[in-house]
Amino acid sequence: MEIQHALLADYAEIVNGKLYLMGGGWDTYYVREVPTQVRIAVAIGVSLDWDETNQPFPVRATIEDDDGQVLARIEGTMQVGRPASLPAGSRQLSQMAVNLGLNFKTMGGYQLRVIAGEGEFARERTSAFRIAERKSN
Repeated sequence: MEIQHALLADYAEIVNGKLYLMGGGWDTYYVREVPTQVRIAVAIGVSLDWDETNQPFPVRATIEDDDGQVLARIEGTMQVGRPASLPAGSRQLSQMAVNLGLNFKTMGGYQLRVIAGEGEFARERTSAFRIAERKSN
């Protein structure tokens, strides 16, 4: 199991196994003032080995500030099967997308933390970002 991607975007959805992303791949979100309400999407892709298919596994994601305070928590279970046409030994990708409305009270650093799996087989990936003031022109 490997977390292939953990992305932030303005909007994300999965349709027929494809990730559709709008306004993605940023590490700074500019706002005029805080507190502010921001729409953020989280897109997660987990790559599984052949022997890991047909088994559910937990996925947890949090958005935290620099002090570890959790602003949002996403929890779910993912599972991918083995289609008859899939060659033996093939890896597969399982994806999820969640769109959130978050209230940021301060400018500064935040992070997306994703954990897939459990115990010794758990994998973790973090993605740092910041909320910054948009300067007037």
